[in-house]
Amino acid sequence: MGLLTDPKRQKKIVEAISKYNNWLCVLCYLSGVIGFLALAYQPLNGATYFSENALLPGLVTNEFYAEINMNALASELKEEFNKEKRKVPREWIYNHLREIGLDTYIQNYSIKYPLDIAKGQNIPGQNVYGILRAKRSASTEAVVLTTPMRPKDSDLPSTTGGIVLMLAMAKYFRRQTYWSKDIIFLVSDHEQIGLQAWLDGYHDIKSEYIVPSDVMGRSGAIQAAINLEIPDGNIRYFDIKIEGMNGQLPNLDLFNLVVKICNQEGVDVSFHRNFDPMDPQSVDGYVQSVKTMLEMMWSQAAGTPSGNHGLFHKYHIEAVTLQGIRRKNSNYAFPLERTGRILEGIFRSLNNLLERFHQSFFFYILPGTRNYISIGMYMPPFGLICATGLIKAVAIWVTLKKDQENEDKEKKKEKEKSEKEGEEDEDREGKHTEEELDKEVEELRKTIMDEDVEEEAAAEGLISIMPVILISLMMGVFSYTGPDFITMSAPPFRIKMEDNISFGLMALYTASLMVPRLISRKQPGAGKKLIFDWQLLKCVTLLYQSLFLFSVSLMNISLAFFLAVILMPITVIVQPTKIRLLLWIQKFFLLLVSPGVLLFIAAVITSYGEKHADFLDLLVNSWSFMKTNIFLTIIDKYFFGSWMFSLFSFVILPNWLMFWSIAHCSIE
Repeated sequence: MGLLTDPKRQKKIVEAISKYNNWLCVLCYLSGVIGFLALAYQPLNGATYFSENALLPGLVTNEFYAEINMNALASELKEEFNKEKRKVPREWIYNHLREIGLDTYIQNYSIKYPLDIAKGQNIPGQNVYGILRAKRSASTEAVVLTTPMRPKDSDLPSTTGGIVLMLAMAKYFRRQTYWSKDIIFLVSDHEQIGLQAWLDGYHDIKSEYIVPSDVMGRSGAIQAAINLEIPDGNIRYFDIKIEGMNGQLPNLDLFNLVVKICNQEGVDVSFHRNFDPMDPQSVDGYVQSVKTMLEMMWSQAAGTPSGNHGLFHKYHIEAVTLQGIRRKNSNYAFPLERTGRILEGIFRSLNNLLERFHQSFFFYILPGTRNYISIGMYMPPFGLICATGLIKAVAIWVTLKKDQENEDKEKKKEKEKSEKEGEEDEDREGKHTEEELDKEVEELRKTIMDEDVEEEAAAEGLISIMPVILISLMMGVFSYTGPDFITMSAPPFRIKMEDNISFGLMALYTASLMVPRLISRKQPGAGKKLIFDWQLLKCVTLLYQSLFLFSVSLMNISLAFFLAVILMPITVIVQPTKIRLLLWIQKFFLLLVSPGVLLFIAAVITSYGEKHADFLDLLVNSWSFMKTNIFLTIIDKYFFGSWMFSLFSFVILPNWLMFWSIAHCSIE
């Protein structure tokens, strides 16, 4: 503490940081990136374990056996789907749940698409759910088993096996007497929209765009949920999905529970389609762990749920998705009965919970199914990456302060010199005349005016950067409100709403490149120039950038990490220069990290794993993918409360525009 409280030592530390700031920035950045990636190595992370002891009783031998012929039920369900390819058999599911003896209900809801997408029409939907009342409690707590209804012509994989398995589980669970929590069996329509309607209706939340009817049947507080995405057969292994809206994750204990019970039943389980390496401490094992970790971070950074489970998280309900993966031409596949035993073990464990999940981690990264990286492990290297911007900001501030002190010293010396000369004149003359008194008064008045000029000069630096900051923030506001404005002007053009919004936003981002030209002023004897205190603006912007990266990391570490790795090295080195080659290199790299280009690069990376005829086909598909995802991100803002588009508009775009203006600043 003495080192931090001693003013002399503080001054030495600050001077050292200022003197060696470039080397420190490089050291912190490289150490942070390397240290972060090194956490995927097994000896440097932690092995998963159970923090909640109440979950352990579910790890006993499971006893599930199907009381109905699931193959016959699956065939019957397929016939119902074949009757109408665009509809789902809600009545068929409703009748079977009632026959089992559950409290069965149909929830109606309507969808009002924002931005006048559906021309003001409300699209109806229905959810079917049944409640198995616990015999040992008063319906104060509940767990949910849910699966989406997908019509036959859906582009997504079939969930027929999940619906059949749910009916079999409901019939088996009803005969058991040890349940202390209600079990809700939910089949949702319209994927995430239907589930959001049910959650809003269950928790009595009003929405302008998803309008649910009153939920007639209720239970208690929902503690956990399992979402099923299971085909009708030939399942080779299970893949677990955990990413939720805005990057939220479920409690790590729930993930560990699903993995443990799958392993107990001899069923392979993967994470992002990657299995744990056989030798995690080998080079190949480390590469596999890094690949799994980066794929999880890539999915989390998108801020969209990887399954229907992701909508439960914002209600403080822990949830995961269990996806059955089919493998063609495989000699090994397990029947749905084994999946039933897995679900029985999971629900028996959840049934023993005495309180909500709270003991294990909510902030973590997974390099595999058996290891984890907690927030206490990944924040130090991430902090080193962000320290790059803070160190450079401190160095700039110290430089500004020294320049101001040097100017003050020079002015003080000139003042002392003039006073000394005045005293010598007085000694020679021995007396004052009226003219000399007037002269002294005039000098005193000039001194006061000089002090006022100094204060104005100190404020001039802040005033000079205000137009840049305000214009950058204003462009962020235009980006946020752009979709609504573009929608109003869409009908005359008669193009798709998706294309209209995407092209409109791209036009706005292209126009934002002219911001430096917009705020330039005409100088005497020269053309328009952009002149402001660029050092002060860079100091403020680096602090702002580090602040928002740290803030985002508390919710979505993956998004914060990718942004920090991309932005930090470029924004730290940006500064005005008279050397044209260096200036154009800076502008080129700034364009590479501009919001629009970053979105396109992300689309290319995401689309790269798919099959493409050639590189041009990859670019075309990436452009289409980017347009679709921009549109869906805006829709998610209205439907599900996603803040990704808001973050993009109010934080990332203005931050980049301020650095873009710094590169265009004129220096003498």
